Amino acid sequence: MFVAMAIFFIPTSTADEALIGGMEHIHLNMKEANDLSPETWGDNTKEAIKENPPRSWTSTTPFDSTRTREWKDVGTWTATDGINFDIGLGGPVKFNIWWRETDQGQDDSYDAQVQYRFRLNIDGQDAAYYSDEGGGSHECAESEPCEWTGDVGNLNITSAEKGATFDIEIEYWAFSDIEIYYDNVTFDSGVAFSSNAIKFGKSKIDGRTVGFDFVQAWDTKVEEAVSGNYISLILPGGEELNNLEQKSGYPKVEDGYGYDFNGTDVMSTMVTWYVDDEYAKLDQVSFSFSLLNKESTQAPPIIVKVGDLPSLGSGSSEDDSMGLPIPGFEILASILTIFIVSLKRREL
Repeated sequence: MFVAMAIFFIPTSTADEALIGGMEHIHLNMKEANDLSPETWGDNTKEAIKENPPRSWTSTTPFDSTRTREWKDVGTWTATDGINFDIGLGGPVKFNIWWRETDQGQDDSYDAQVQYRFRLNIDGQDAAYYSDEGGGSHECAESEPCEWTGDVGNLNITSAEKGATFDIEIEYWAFSDIEIYYDNVTFDSGVAFSSNAIKFGKSKIDGRTVGFDFVQAWDTKVEEAVSGNYISLILPGGEELNNLEQKSGYPKVEDGYGYDFNGTDVMSTMVTWYVDDEYAKLDQVSFSFSLLNKESTQAPPIIVKVGDLPSLGSGSSEDDSMGLPIPGFEILASILTIFIVSLKRREL
C-alpha cells in the first residue's frame, strides 16, 4: 500500500514548468493541396504555385464598353491536422496575398481595381475578418507579383485548445482577370498573428557542439527551416553560421524530449550545430528561430540565448534522458526505506 501511494504521488515536470516562450508572431502559409501551415520551403528556387481565380467581371454592353463585377471565392486553405497543445492567441492579425493582373488583363482597357475579403476561422468560429469594401482598390499591372496586405487589430478568440483547426477564406472582385501566387519563399501568402505556439526547452553543449530543443503547436518539417537558414546559430561576436557550410552531419535534427501538456506527451525537436572555432564561448551563443524567410515582414525571428535555457550538459538526447533523475525519486526512496525498516522491526 505504501509503495502504491509513493508511486501515485511522484511529482511530474509539466510543460509550463520546463518550457519558455511568450507571445510571438507566427505566419500560416497557404500551401499546396489547400493546406495551411507555418512551414516554408527551404529551397528558395522552388517555384510558387500560380492560380487564376474564377472571373469576377462581366461585360454588359457590346464591344466590352462596360463591365460589372461580383464577389468570387478565391479558395479556402485549412490546417486540417489541428494543433498539438493549447495555445494563446492575440493580434495584430495580418492577411497577405501575392497577386498580379494577368497579361491578357493588362492588355485590355480596364484597370483591375481589385478588392479582397479575408476571414480567419478557428474551429469554425469567426476569429478575424478584413475587407477592402469602402476603402481603396489595388493595381498590379506588372511583370512580377505585388503583395496585398490587410491588417486587423485583434482576434475575436484569445485561445485555442489542442486539436483546433485553423483556416482562411479568401474572396475578391475586380474589373480584370488576376492570378495569385503562394507556397514559395518569397511569395508567402497567408495570415500572421500572435501566439505562444513555439516553446523552447533545454540547451546542450558537448565539446564543440551546441544545440537546443523546442516544441511547436503545428507539426512542420524542421529540416526545411534548417536548410533555408531560418533556424540558425549566432556566435557571441554576432556571426551567424551558414547551415549549408556546416560539418557533414550538421546541423543535426533529431527527436528531443517529451513534455507533458495537460496529460498529453508532446515530443520536442533538438537541433545541434558543430562550431569549428575552438575558442568560441558556446555558453554565450544565441539561436535565431524562424519558420519562414528571415527577410519576410510577416513574423520576425525569435532570438533565444543559450544561457536562458536550462542546460543538459554533455551527451546525446537519448543518453541525457537516461541520465536524468526520475521526478520524485528521492521521495519514493525515502518512503521505501521507512517501509523496509518497519517490516524488519515487525520481524524482530
